[in-house]
Formats: sequence, structure tokens, C-alpha cells
Amino acid sequence: MSEVVCTSCGYVGEPREITKGSIWIEVVLWLCFIVPGIIYSVWRSSTSAQLNVCPSCGQTALIPVDSRIAQKFLRENLIERKASRPPSKTAQGVGRALGRVVGRLLK
Repeated sequence: MSEVVCTSCGYVGEPREITKGSIWIEVVLWLCFIVPGIIYSVWRSSTSAQLNVCPSCGQTALIPVDSRIAQKFLRENLIERKASRPPSKTAQGVGRALGRVVGRLLK
């Protein structure tokens, strides 16, 4: 698939493909019950429709970047992004200090 726009977080780029179902459920079924494990594995591998999700937020609200809706979404949100300011020097210093404190606590 070509580039997409995520309407949840504004990500623009290639989507990530995921397979339906859970690998952990499959492992548990294989370890505990052989027959359900086989059925679940066959179901997961036979679902040819893989889900495209946003790599940033994991949502499936994706639209092609060349569509009119995506162009309108990008125009409206790029103005909002330009209006935001970078963090101040004070905020950066506080963030570094907080990071050091958390780093020491987690050692």
C-alpha cells in the first residue's frame, strides 16, 4: 500500500501490516490443547486480509494521502502544527533534571 494519513494522530507514511488474532493465544492453545491450536493457526494464516495500522498510534483510521479528504486534513492540521512552539529552555532543563531523577530511581 502507498502512503497514508492517520486521522487519529496525523502520521503520514507507510502503514504497518498486522495479522488478525494474537500470537500469545496461539502459543497457549498449542501448549495446552493441540487441536484448538491447529484450528487457530489455520484461521490466522488463512485470513488473507491483513490489517493496515498506523505505526505511531496503532489505529486503523487510515486514508490514502492523495485523496481529497487527506489533503484537506493535512491542510487543516499543518496550520495547527505550525502554531505550536518548541519547549522553552526552562522546560528542557526541568525535563532533563526529571529524567536524571527517574534514571537514578530505576537503577
